[in-house]
Amino acid sequence: MKPTNPHDITPEAIAGLLTRATERLDDDTVAALRRARNLALEKQILNQPAFTLNTGHGIHWPVPHTPHQWMAMAALLIALLAGGISYWHHAHEHEMSHLDIAILTDDLPMEIFIDR
Repeated sequence: MKPTNPHDITPEAIAGLLTRATERLDDDTVAALRRARNLALEKQILNQPAFTLNTGHGIHWPVPHTPHQWMAMAALLIALLAGGISYWHHAHEHEMSHLDIAILTDDLPMEIFIDR
């Protein structure tokens, strides 16, 4: 079935056109294309080291091995610790300011005066 609209070309039609086009290529062109493909595959580097925290030994904990990984893990832990301390300090300061305002305005809740 031929599509009526040129923008409605199916993947099967494209595959058929490419197959018919490759059957018309001469042997020299096919050999040159094969050499170019093999050269490109040889130049492609698949085993470049990537920065990960995975050990690859079945351990699912982020255990660093290289100095860069140790530094990254330390920086992450320092950032988490600093963020937690900052959050706690801000929440504590906010709580204390509400208590200070209540003391200054003599607007303390009754629970403050009850000894438990």
